[in-house]
Amino acid sequence: MSHECPRCGAELTSLSLGAATAVACDDCGYADVEADHSGEPEFAESWADALARFEENQ
Repeated sequence: MSHECPRCGAELTSLSLGAATAVACDDCGYADVEADHSGEPEFAESWADALARFEENQ
């Protein structure tokens, strides 16, 4: 495994707890967690809209 951050190139810090080990970057905050941010954002109802919908159904 590379000890270089895939985001910024800084040296990664290893974190271990029992048998589990993860890596993190102190410079940019990268954590060894896979995530996919390429999708389209889903609609998020605002609190005002949710409360209005709730009031309509009462």
